[in-house]
Amino acid sequence: MADDPDRVWPTGLTLAESEELHEKVIEGTRLFGLISAGAHLLAYIYTPWLN
Repeated sequence: MADDPDRVWPTGLTLAESEELHEKVIEGTRLFGLISAGAHLLAYIYTPWLN
């Protein structure tokens, strides 16, 4: 792995692999944010002492 110039330290991933992984992390973060925003909205709607 140390002699492969396409691999980046410290992960050992190529630039294309790291970009693909980053894309999946961003998609997961957006999905988590959407789900959590929906859960907060439902909690606000159905919690009587917040109205």
